[in-house]
Amino acid sequence: MSELRNNALKFFVFTVGLALILSVSTSNAKAETTQVDSTPAVDAMQAKLDACKSKETQREQYECEKALKAGSGNAEFKAKSTKTVIGPVAFYYAGAKVEKSSGKDIVTLKFLAENNDKSNVTLMCTGPAVCNYDVSDGTTTYKYAANDFTSGQIVLKPGSSKMFSITFGPAIGYGSYVDFKFDPSKQYTFNVKEPWGSGKIPLNLK
Repeated sequence: MSELRNNALKFFVFTVGLALILSVSTSNAKAETTQVDSTPAVDAMQAKLDACKSKETQREQYECEKALKAGSGNAEFKAKSTKTVIGPVAFYYAGAKVEKSSGKDIVTLKFLAENNDKSNVTLMCTGPAVCNYDVSDGTTTYKYAANDFTSGQIVLKPGSSKMFSITFGPAIGYGSYVDFKFDPSKQYTFNVKEPWGSGKIPLNLK
């Protein structure tokens, strides 16, 4: 009787061991299959860049490559951003972190502005006193400290988009301007006040 039990136990152990071996083998086979199936196809971006080389002049090749790379960067930025539509323009914002410099709070906001209109749209910011963009914490309004608006404006053609940055920190200029101060208990907004549309973009600063 004891021998019968021992034989039954050996058979059980053998069966379980065999099942585990088969399970591992199957798992490895599946992993290998997935790896083979995930082999990337032809890089679509590279194919487009190669097509740019067929342009007649170097200038045309450069403009073609520049447009493709900008479009690729914009797509990546959009994928991680929050979209806010104000008038004919869609603003994409991916968040920002407040830094400290010489005891002062500084934050650089980066946006992608996209014109969905059938005519040109202009973003205006020629100086702290004449700028259609500022930041507010609900009580205090802050003027920018720096931006990358060329000649104080950004012109968006129909269907086009452009990235821009605007920094808030130590006050510049004269008058009632105040240094930007970050209070994590407050909600900050980026305010757009253009002739073609007005609105607020939540900043969710950290």
